[in-house]
Amino acid sequence: MPGERASSTIREDRWSYLWLLIGTLISLFWTIPLVWWLSPILVLRFIRTQKVWRGFVLSWLATFAIVGITQYEMLDALMPSPLPVYLVTVAFTALPYTLPYLADRLLAPRLRGFGGTLVFPLAVTVVDYVGARANPLGSIGAQAYFQYGNLALMQLLSVTGMWGITFLVNWLGSVVNWAWERDFDWPSIRRGSAIYAGILAAVVLLGSARLAFAPPVMGAVRMHGVTVVDMRENWPELHRIAAEDGWEAMRQVAADYRDRTLEATIQEARGGAELVHWPEMAVMVPGEDEPSFVARCQEVARHEQVYLAMGVGTVFHDGRPTEVKLIVIDPAGEIVMEHHKYALVALEGTKGGDTVLRTVETPFGTLSGLICNDTNHEEVVTQAGRNGTDILLSPSMEHRAIDPIHAHMAIYRAIENGVTVVRQADNGLSFVVDPYGRVVSAMDHWTASERVMVAQVPASSSVFTIYPYIGDLFAWLSAGGLVAAMLLVVILGREARARPAG
Repeated sequence: MPGERASSTIREDRWSYLWLLIGTLISLFWTIPLVWWLSPILVLRFIRTQKVWRGFVLSWLATFAIVGITQYEMLDALMPSPLPVYLVTVAFTALPYTLPYLADRLLAPRLRGFGGTLVFPLAVTVVDYVGARANPLGSIGAQAYFQYGNLALMQLLSVTGMWGITFLVNWLGSVVNWAWERDFDWPSIRRGSAIYAGILAAVVLLGSARLAFAPPVMGAVRMHGVTVVDMRENWPELHRIAAEDGWEAMRQVAADYRDRTLEATIQEARGGAELVHWPEMAVMVPGEDEPSFVARCQEVARHEQVYLAMGVGTVFHDGRPTEVKLIVIDPAGEIVMEHHKYALVALEGTKGGDTVLRTVETPFGTLSGLICNDTNHEEVVTQAGRNGTDILLSPSMEHRAIDPIHAHMAIYRAIENGVTVVRQADNGLSFVVDPYGRVVSAMDHWTASERVMVAQVPASSSVFTIYPYIGDLFAWLSAGGLVAAMLLVVILGREARARPAG
């Protein structure tokens, strides 16, 4: 507190290696939200009791082990590579996660009082943000996603986006270490502890109040999401048939899959659906067959008087990139919206979209849509919070290795933008979630006996949120705060050197 002297002295702790070991071991249970609150406490305690570079290298090695063990299945599914390449990838992936600990070790001891606790959460937030923007996979892996389930805390998304949650979770680690270094002497730590506890309590209480006073749903549209063919398995099989048996053989098999999907669509429409929703790339359509197939779908929508949201993958015999599309047809048989997937086009070898979220007015509100990994780019999805979208469609073709974590990411977009998200998935979790992150309906591909999700989707349900208008301001403020901390350390260092000895 006031009057405390800046110091970079190593604080001895004979248990320091035990703290690193425990912090590393509990991090292996990375899907448990509480782990992300507790692990930084222990790793920070370790690195603050070590010489700078020894502590940094050992922390990096611990992070390397954690990432290498816990993320193998996920990274192998998204970016399969030989073991040596995988280890190099893990080494580089682990490095940014360790940099905030280095920043804390170098800066926090040189800052006076409780203000030094801000260094670590600021650094984590900046690293998380930069990683989300630099990663071709988008924000997948961002720390805030691992707080899924705490709806009161998640309401903070509507203001700060993910970055406020990241900051709050990691601030606990440096606050506890600040108190630890003062032997938890209550008179010395009372004010700082009250500041953190008060802010955390305010966030949770305001989030709880937001949920408690959420307006009731005034209307609904009956949506049937249908996953007819497991295209995660059959999409590569169709490519194999084209390569080994010829293009015409593939066309015949793909046509059979399309017929089955349309038959199921008609069945659901006659079962009361007002909107029928397919997953991403629910059908493979050779380019020469697309006009006739789309015309059939238009006729089905017109005859059954249903909105049809189709996940389509159009392939070409001449080697052109696959077009991954969401096509929406209205009950008049008109194509009213078409969205081309914009994410992962380089990795997947597909034709990319223009990142513009289009809308269409319907009797149940403003409809928009994107596709699967598009939801990983929250900076693009903020259009939904500004363009009046009520219902955001998100057809997906999932990897089991990242299910249901990847599905939960789409729920964050609902709260950030105040929209209802409808996600129909192949090989993953399908759901309807309201603008507050509350699940209205869900269907698990792996446990459902019939892969049909029936839901009453809230109509005209959008709510105003701040985040789409201020964007990642909190992350930029965190970057500014970290730079300010660095400058302050430089100034304090110069003052200390200029002060007469004795």
